[in-house]
Amino acid sequence: MELKTIVLIALLALVAWLGWSVHRRSTGQQPIYGGAPAAIFNFLSGLCFVAILPAVCASVLVLHPDMLEVAGVTLSPIIVILVGLAILSLLFSILFALFERRPLERARQETALRDAQGWTEQDAKSSGL
Repeated sequence: MELKTIVLIALLALVAWLGWSVHRRSTGQQPIYGGAPAAIFNFLSGLCFVAILPAVCASVLVLHPDMLEVAGVTLSPIIVILVGLAILSLLFSILFALFERRPLERARQETALRDAQGWTEQDAKSSGL
């Protein structure tokens, strides 16, 4: 296999692992109430965000992409990739927020209602105190 192919495979594996780690930590700190779509967008947003630094390092150190000419402007492909990843991360974050907003509000209202009730006799019996 060619070195560039190996680096790309390693980059994809690293980014997938980092993205999953960020997603697990995020959901460990704050549960997701918006269901599967919200969880997917949360994962994709984190994945795109953490992909930026490994993509830069791999591009600069190993891949050395040739310059691109887009609409008469010469650009480095890494700049296009980085801006694209940042925009995708923002887009997925917005989609996550759209799917998460209402379920999160409902969960907060339920928690506020439970807190407003205080301890019931049933809570006292089941607490073991």
